[in-house]
Formats: sequence, structure tokens, C-alpha cells
Amino acid sequence: MDEALGTSDASRVYEMSADFYVDLTTNADYTTADVQCWDAVRKFVLHFARHWAVSSDAWGYVIGALNGTGRIRAPKRGRIAFARALPDVTLNELLAVAEPGAGRNPFVSASVQTRNWLIVLLLLLCGLRRGESLLLTVDSLKHGVDSATGESIYWLDVTTTDDDEEEDERSSRPSMKTDESHRQVRISAELAALFETYVAEYRADSDSHRFLLTAKNGTPLSAESVNKLFATLSEALSPEAMTRFRERTGGKLRISPHDLRHTCATVRYDLFLKSADFNRDLAMQRMRAFFGWARESDMPDLYARAAIQDDLLRSWNDLFDRRITALRKGQS
Repeated sequence: MDEALGTSDASRVYEMSADFYVDLTTNADYTTADVQCWDAVRKFVLHFARHWAVSSDAWGYVIGALNGTGRIRAPKRGRIAFARALPDVTLNELLAVAEPGAGRNPFVSASVQTRNWLIVLLLLLCGLRRGESLLLTVDSLKHGVDSATGESIYWLDVTTTDDDEEEDERSSRPSMKTDESHRQVRISAELAALFETYVAEYRADSDSHRFLLTAKNGTPLSAESVNKLFATLSEALSPEAMTRFRERTGGKLRISPHDLRHTCATVRYDLFLKSADFNRDLAMQRMRAFFGWARESDMPDLYARAAIQDDLLRSWNDLFDRRITALRKGQS
């Protein structure tokens, strides 16, 4: 490799890099050290390739090939993937603490409490990803009339706009995860009213952007601020609620924005399955459309299993309670 780099031989450098990558990835037992080693090699070669690509198409090809190869995903052997709804006790307490005006709400101002409450409901009821909520604008809420019932209906355009790139000055810019993530999400009249109230009365106005969620100074809210919001809410919950949360999620220390999406997906699967007359394929299609998953994504199956596990847990608890009641009656 040293000799190839010394003579600026792009072909040989790429050959050796590709061989090394294949050697690592064909080994099913690759380790975290292997992942770090490939990352270092890839970064090292790209450094020289970018320098030489200015005057060489061959090195430009190396850059494209290595960028296309990407990084090796770290191994997850021995780890359990938890994708479950928040336990009832944790969810109920989170909502009780986060609601505006609640005595245990850790945030002081009405504007911040209202904004945070809107964030919680957008993630929990609409299943939005954190980045998707941060891309919403004041114009994202739409309404129309249901032709069958004549009732007003409301939905959110979950997407990006042409001028987002120019307006967004956040260091970690939110983005749509996939092409399928662009979608419309039906919401209730109550959530639509909260959206409108926040925009009209509490949102810090700004002439430089139209993003829905803002900091106190009017700048677009950052992903880091949303994480901090949930960390603060987690600290305000009782030890019992957090202990139950850690048991359910494999030891997580605090609630994350994505935990609310997990909860929404688990519950929505059950609702979609019932509304589709227990047609599983139709329920899966509705899940993909609602949550913005690609056709080939296995996420609906993951949440279907989570929903079934929750149902099973409730069934066993109900059965256990009935048996205890029967035993007590027999002893009296």
C-alpha cells in the first residue's frame, strides 16, 4: 500500500482497499476492532484520493467507490433489540407531567410547556420521527371536508420544502429518512387546535424561517434540544415509573423521542389490524403508509411482534388476576 501511494497508483490502491473490505465483510465473526480498522483505512485512502482527484479521474473513481462502499455496521452480537411500547405506568405519568399547567411539569413558562406538549403528542399520536417533527412548518397543518360525512378533517404534510436548505441554519439539520417518509398524516381536531394555538399564541415568531418548533429566541428548535427535553421529563418521573421503563426497554436510562414512535407503532398496528377486519397484509400496508416505511422494510413485522407480545402480557396478567380472585373466593 505504501508503494502504491508513493507512486500515486490509484488502481492498485483501490484494488487493495476493496480486497481488504471483502476480506473483512465475508467473515461472519468480524469484530468492533475490524469495523474501526476499516473506518481508519477508508478515511486514510480518501484523504489522499481527494487531494489527487483534482488532476486525476482515476482517483475520482476511487472516491466514488469508497463512498459507495461506506462504513461497516458495528456487530450487535449479544444485544437484544427492544422495540416496545412504553409501559402503561410510564406513559400515563409522562403525559401527566408534560401536560401544560401540571404541578410537576419541570418547565416554567407557558410557551415552553405548550411547545413541549405539542412535541410529545406529535411523536406519540402521529408516530413522527424527531427529525420529521423539526421539519414541520407553520403551514404543515391542512384541513378539508370529508365528502362522506361532511365533517372537517385535518392532516399534516410531513415533508420538506424547497427553501428548507436556505432557511435552516441548525448545525445538525433534520432531514427525511427515505423517499417513502414524505407523507400525509391524519390528525384529530383536538391536536389541530393545539397546533393552531401554539402558532398563534406561543411560538416565537421569526422573519427568517417558518419552522413550527422554535427556541425562546425564535431560532428553529434543534435535535439536541428535543433530546434534552425528554431527558428533563424523564428526571421528573417517579422512580417506580422509570424502573418499569428500564425493565421494559432493556436498561435504558431515559425516555427518548423515538420511544414515543415505538409506542405509537405498537398501538397503531392493533388498530389497523382491527379496522382491516384482521387482514394482516392490509394492516401492514397501512402501517407502511402511516409511518413512512419503504415497501421492503421489515419494521411493520417488528412492531407487529411487539404488539403481539404486549397483548400476550396483558392476557397472562388478566388470567393471573382471575385465578387469584377465584382462589380468594374459595378460601373465604
